[in-house]
Amino acid sequence: MEKESLGFIFDPNKCIICNACVNACNQAYGGLNWRELPIFQIDGTKVAVSIACNHCDNPECMNVCPANAIHKDDMGIVYINKDECIGCGYCTWACPYEEPKFNSEGIMTKCHFCRERILNKQGLPLCVEACPTGALAFGWLSKPNYGGEKFLAPFEITKPKLEIKNTKEGEIKANPLKIRKEERHTELLLFTILSEISLGYLAVKAPYYQIVSLLLLAIGLIPSIFHINRKERAVRVIANLKSSWLSREVLFGSLGLLSLLIELAIPQLYYLSIILISLSVISSIMIYMLKSTPSWYNADTPISFIGTIFIVGFPIGFFITHSLVYLIVPEILALLEIYSGLANKYNKDFRFINIAYIILLGASYIFPLLSIVSLILGVASEVMHREKFYKKITYYGIPNIN
Repeated sequence: MEKESLGFIFDPNKCIICNACVNACNQAYGGLNWRELPIFQIDGTKVAVSIACNHCDNPECMNVCPANAIHKDDMGIVYINKDECIGCGYCTWACPYEEPKFNSEGIMTKCHFCRERILNKQGLPLCVEACPTGALAFGWLSKPNYGGEKFLAPFEITKPKLEIKNTKEGEIKANPLKIRKEERHTELLLFTILSEISLGYLAVKAPYYQIVSLLLLAIGLIPSIFHINRKERAVRVIANLKSSWLSREVLFGSLGLLSLLIELAIPQLYYLSIILISLSVISSIMIYMLKSTPSWYNADTPISFIGTIFIVGFPIGFFITHSLVYLIVPEILALLEIYSGLANKYNKDFRFINIAYIILLGASYIFPLLSIVSLILGVASEVMHREKFYKKITYYGIPNIN
């Protein structure tokens, strides 16, 4: 039997669309719009649903938070410790209900069920207290009748503690899939691309591989600190190694950088550097494998990230050694990238540069210098695809109602 925890219960049949719940929350907590009231049309009749944080059984926002700033108490309330948040925004990617919001200090905030009021027995959550008709209530839920299957994200993503009653007018239907772009993506693109190229360059032991790989990784890793709002708390980025792939990415990337630096004096650390940077790249892939973001949660993400390693690094290996392995592997990955790009129904991408890459890399068997040209094309293809990866993101959210 599932454990009971606090959750919101909403009856659209009682809602008069007065916005009292939204206004009460905004007035108390600085107008951050933790609660929303989307209005739907069913056969010409307006029907609203009041939605805030659902204090999920499986709160992905908490699982992915690298600073371990999001917690869940014994009542099932999911809340943010503002003194621990680094303002990276990763929790917003993981939440399929668009609940976490930045405040003016660059710290993430969200509905906390008016936790202090409940703990101190001062009253109900303000939104519930403000509702004049009893449409919005709360209670102890174990297996809530979700009721959002036709207009909200699939229940299994986070298992929300939310119960929405059936409407008399019929089913609410709307598309919860939305499209956005990641505004601050330059640092993310730099780190993911350069860490992958660094690994590929290191793997083939290209000229000055220790220094070049070190520089590539450093150029990618160091600017990534600017992606967080509270830079004075940057050390907390590795506070959640237990469940956050972002924490693991930063840890392995930093250790890989240190290993490469020491490797300049102790070459025997070569394989340790390979392992650490590989773990960092694997962590990078897993960061984006979020069920809340379908355009990332598919085979194209790992194929693209792994493809960068071989498509950029291995042509150099062929130019140095003339080994066919350095031709065959990137050719296969380039073909896989074309296929996975076209198969991604949420962000279809015909990687036409990969075709030229495959032709030139194949021709380099006869004219080895062409492998360097193909390398340049490979870099261009990976950067262009990664740009689109961040600029056209399909995710689950609160439906836009026209």
